[in-house]
Amino acid sequence: MPTPRSYSKSRSRTTSWQRSTTGNKRTKTTMTYTKASPAYKRARNECEWRMGSYRLIYSQFTGAGTKTPFSPNAANKWIKYVNTGYRVYKWTNRDFCRYFGMQWQTASPTSCYRWMRRKFGACIKDVTRGKGSTWLVATTPTVTARPFTTYTWK
Repeated sequence: MPTPRSYSKSRSRTTSWQRSTTGNKRTKTTMTYTKASPAYKRARNECEWRMGSYRLIYSQFTGAGTKTPFSPNAANKWIKYVNTGYRVYKWTNRDFCRYFGMQWQTASPTSCYRWMRRKFGACIKDVTRGKGSTWLVATTPTVTARPFTTYTWK
């Protein structure tokens, strides 16, 4: 009978010797773990999408130029999305139209938000246009649609 799936938890002990003031030897043991362990996958993925979401929001009001379509209120609203566990995705206008349709080339974010809520459900929290005609979409982590599941965090 096969055993249940077990994760490899490779541990190694490192020991260093220290002398106390009385001359007796004491041991100090430190545990180390391998980084490639499957037990880290969930934490690693969460860090990856959280850092990627913050980086995408940060890119909206940094870089060359002195003007941005992102107001301070909008920036704070999008930061709150990430802080409460929502994911922020960013697409260029060309990629967004390729994934969601050419009708969004000149459409408003409000109409796009309504359409996305009908198509993907309550997983969509907000949609806006950002710097350089990019699109930002805030979703819950449970969205299982194609352009979101194949997204690569940069």
